[in-house]
Amino acid sequence: MLDLGPNLGLPHTKSIEKGLLELRVKSKEGIARIFFCTRVGKKIIMLHSFIKKSQKTPKKEIKIAKIRMKEVMENDTR
Repeated sequence: MLDLGPNLGLPHTKSIEKGLLELRVKSKEGIARIFFCTRVGKKIIMLHSFIKKSQKTPKKEIKIAKIRMKEVMENDTR
């Protein structure tokens, strides 16, 4: 991500909705998902992570990330 930016494309990143992206990471514990957003002129902001245990991403995990992204956007002082 440091070299290529936040939009690596599948299978590494996926857009969930406008401004909210998902990073997919494999580890010994399973497949981790990290929700993040970016701000112009600022660093990548990690919002929420979890170990995925089912095929579909649980809505409660997306909701947590969306709430945190809203807080980031509202508190952005550029």
